Amino acid sequence: MLVLLITSVVTFPYFYLAVKSETAPLVLPQAVLSDGNKTVIFQGMVHVGSENFYKSVVYDLEEALDEGYKLYYEGIMPSSPDADKWFSDTIAGGASLSDNYRQLADVCGVKFQLDYFKLLIHDIQARPERHATVDVTTADLKKEYERLLVENPVFAAAIAEEGDNKSEKKGLSDDAANKIFSFVQHANDNQKNIIGTLCRGFFVYALKVTPDKKPHTLDPLLLDFRNKHLAQQIQADSNPKIYITYGAGHLPGLIQLLREGNPAWEVKSLKWIRGMAAPEHLEGQL
Repeated sequence: MLVLLITSVVTFPYFYLAVKSETAPLVLPQAVLSDGNKTVIFQGMVHVGSENFYKSVVYDLEEALDEGYKLYYEGIMPSSPDADKWFSDTIAGGASLSDNYRQLADVCGVKFQLDYFKLLIHDIQARPERHATVDVTTADLKKEYERLLVENPVFAAAIAEEGDNKSEKKGLSDDAANKIFSFVQHANDNQKNIIGTLCRGFFVYALKVTPDKKPHTLDPLLLDFRNKHLAQQIQADSNPKIYITYGAGHLPGLIQLLREGNPAWEVKSLKWIRGMAAPEHLEGQL
C-alpha cells in the first residue's frame, strides 16, 4: 500500500493536488446513532492526518469518558505466528502497518494517529474496563480470506488479477519507493513542502468516500467482515453509551448491519471534520 501510494503521488499534477487539498479537503464523519436504548458515537478516522484533527479527537474522547462512554478502538490483533506472517505478507505488504503509516506521515508532513492516542494511556491503565480494541485477529482474517477465495468467485478472480499485476510491477515499485524515500531524507525545506503538498493532495483524492467510488478488492475482507464483528459487539455490549474511533469507510456498512439487527437504529446527527491540512506555521511582528 505504501509503495503504491508513493509511486502514484508523483504522477499527479502538482497544482491540481495543491488546489484539491484546499478546496475539497478530506473530511471525516462524526455520527451519533441510537436505537432508543443505546447511543453510539462513531468518529471516522484516517491513519495519518492533521495534528489539529487528532488533538480534537482526543479531547472529545476525554469528554466522552467523563460522560460515561466506553471507548472502542480499531486495530487488527495478532494471533499465531503463521497468521501474523500471512497478514504481514498479504495485507501489510511485508512490513508493519504502523511503520508504514509513520513513514508515510513523515513524507506527507502530517501526523500518525497512534502517536496521539498515547495521550489516553493513563486513563486506559486506571479504567481498563472503559477501553476496548474491538476488531478481529489476524487468524480471523486469514480464515475469512480463505473462505472468500472458495465461496466468492468474484473475490477470487479479483485477487488473482491483482496478484498478477503486483508481480509485474513489484521490482519497479520497490526501486521507485526507495529512491523517493532517499530523496525526501536529503531534501531541503522547499522540496519537502512540495512533496508534502503532493502527498496530502493524493490522500484527499484516494481516501475521499463518495457513493460512486469503485470498491477495493479487499473490501469484503477488510470492511464487510470486520463490520459484522463490530456490529455484533455493539449489540452485545451492556454499556448503553459507546464511542467508536474507526476508519471512516466503515460507517455506511455498520449502520446497515445495525438496522438489519434492529430497525430502530437511527442517525440522530452527523457532522464533518477536516482530517488533513497543511502544517500550520504562523509568524507575526509586534
